[in-house]
Amino acid sequence: MHPSVRELGLVGFIAGAVALILYEPHAINGGFLSDGWSQLALYEFAPTSGFWDTLSYFLDQANLAPRPLQAAYLLVLYEVLGNHVGFWLTWQIATNVLMVLMLFVLLRRLSIPGFDAGIIATLVLIFPAANSLRFWTPTIQAPMSIMLALLGFVVALAAFDAMQRRSRFLLHTLSLFLFVLSVLFYEVTLPILLTSLLLYRLHVRWREAALRWAADCAVLIPVVLTVTLGSSTGHQETEAGISAHATTIFDAARALFTTVVLPFGSADWYVVGLIALIPVAAILVHRRLPQDDPMRAELRRWLMVIVAGLAVVGLGYAIFVPGTDYYNPMAPGVGNRINAVPSIGWVLIFYACAILAASLAFRGLPRARLLSSLGAAIACALIATGWIRSINDYSDYFTRAYAEDTRVLAMIHNVIPTPRPNSTIWTFGQPVEIVPGVPVFGNTWDMTGSVQLEFDDPSLTSLVAEQDTTFHCGRHSVIPGGKYALDGTPDPAWSSPYGHTYFINTVTGRSTIISTPRQCHQAAQSFTRSPPLPGG
Repeated sequence: MHPSVRELGLVGFIAGAVALILYEPHAINGGFLSDGWSQLALYEFAPTSGFWDTLSYFLDQANLAPRPLQAAYLLVLYEVLGNHVGFWLTWQIATNVLMVLMLFVLLRRLSIPGFDAGIIATLVLIFPAANSLRFWTPTIQAPMSIMLALLGFVVALAAFDAMQRRSRFLLHTLSLFLFVLSVLFYEVTLPILLTSLLLYRLHVRWREAALRWAADCAVLIPVVLTVTLGSSTGHQETEAGISAHATTIFDAARALFTTVVLPFGSADWYVVGLIALIPVAAILVHRRLPQDDPMRAELRRWLMVIVAGLAVVGLGYAIFVPGTDYYNPMAPGVGNRINAVPSIGWVLIFYACAILAASLAFRGLPRARLLSSLGAAIACALIATGWIRSINDYSDYFTRAYAEDTRVLAMIHNVIPTPRPNSTIWTFGQPVEIVPGVPVFGNTWDMTGSVQLEFDDPSLTSLVAEQDTTFHCGRHSVIPGGKYALDGTPDPAWSSPYGHTYFINTVTGRSTIISTPRQCHQAAQSFTRSPPLPGG
């Protein structure tokens, strides 16, 4: 089933309006945060000339080497948008709208009614546990990657329906090309693409679906091995072990479903069991209905949507299982980017459960199908009000974090207007995060990148003196400990020579240049470390 132009226009208009209302205020008032600063500094201070030379430099970076199209995409955006962060965030919002619009098209091609597909698409756009995709520029590639994968599936389904052999071949080739583009943007879509057989089987017979799936694997696996997984950079492994990390992700996903997706406030198994009664009841009713009862087909459709949602959730998290323990479905703020792909699955499960419950409640009434959709829509709207409240809160958090960033940088510039080249500026006093997961300056790369940009000097280093930061005052240099330590001892890699080390409290404006071991000892004791959160 193809969506009509009217349907596309209506869903696009609604999704665009929702995005403008919820996310554009941050695009106007917010800005670069955390990795956003370091990525901008990477571009501004690239020791290169010309597009291709700079692209090669980008591909030498650990986090971009496995994602060549992401590197090219960022470079194009820097060339076009520069450091106008409002344009960046607006473009990011626009690509999120395009992503959910493409999801709507795919759902319609899979015979999901237009009203229901439109609600699902809109719910994905406001899913609260993936809001970093709308607020944080370092996730700007995620909606583009997911959109390309969805478009690839739409084109693949069109290929199955094409009458002419040449048209089928060209469409299949195009969809494979879109899949490759998606993976080279951001590999989070890979597990979904490698299990495409499950989606194809909804549209064609097993043999035809299996042949196309084999083609997908034959193309994608070599690409992944050669470019993505073949890179020795940018891949961190879990410290606890793959099995332990998988268990952690599973438990966190269960908690996410019952406390964030649904407002039960409990991650206990009995809550999951109560929700599971809905599809169980639908299965029992489905088995007892006559074969020609239209209600039977309706129940079967939404039961399959739940299965599809579970598959998307499981596969969406699967790629993070070998990764660092940082990846957790319940991670707040910028950490919730792990939910980029699973958010689609969560919404499918959420809406399917709602419409199954409504279908069972209104069964036997006149116009039961319409009442079921309306009932599900109302239930989703009531729950989504809590989602929107969370989005508004995080919009404020991200905006406040950027305001604190700019205040800190302005204070540094006012107090130390001309720092010596090759110096290290230690900052004290400002919070590390506005709220958990929404950073002010919490890493070596964001503090350094932002200060380099502020002074237009790539020789500078800037670091945050957090609560556990200690200082060893050597004969010739200051050597930090705490989070900067190596195996519990001060790490010389972060040392800075006397005469080129600044301490500044970005709240009070107090500053000093450390020129002797004695000054180092005095300053290390008297400067107040940065608290984890405001007021800490």
